[in-house]
Amino acid sequence: MTLSSRRQITDAQSLRALAHPARVALIEALAIHGSLTATEASELIGESPSNCSFHLRQLARFGMIEPAPSVDGRNRPWQVVDGGIGVDVNSLDDAEFSSAATAVNELWIARQAAAEIDWTRRSAHETKPWREASFSNFTVRWRTVEELARLQDRVDELLDEFRERREPAERPAGARPIRINFSAFPAAGYPDSEGF
Repeated sequence: MTLSSRRQITDAQSLRALAHPARVALIEALAIHGSLTATEASELIGESPSNCSFHLRQLARFGMIEPAPSVDGRNRPWQVVDGGIGVDVNSLDDAEFSSAATAVNELWIARQAAAEIDWTRRSAHETKPWREASFSNFTVRWRTVEELARLQDRVDELLDEFRERREPAERPAGARPIRINFSAFPAAGYPDSEGF
């Protein structure tokens, strides 16, 4: 499974369905815990089971999650679609889609920033091996668009190495959910290197 096999969101309506804090929290909970019922998800994200059930159905309606196999046939667990979801950058030329993509991305970036701040505050209480293995890297490099695209491909390859660990039985002993956020984009105010 490669990152290129993600379900690509290509319409503004689907993106707007994702631009809700409870839905973003549900997608994240499913990504971390594998399959969850609405009741299990409610305990993790602090919403009522009925509210979670509604939002899970909406996410499924737009193809972002799908039913997971039920252990007992009565409970209705959900899981993130195989391969995950992504935003189709070719659709960003549409103003409505671009606006919805901005709203969704701002939600995810805010969640990631809050999680990184939380890690900074609690890292002193973690074991030394986890502190040493964790990292945040802030840097600036001059690259061409082709080099930036190559960097993205290499990051995707690295992430693909550990993709198939959705369910607890697939995870090695001692594994923990790791938040990974790679961002690489042109800095503001520098259209190209000409004249600099």
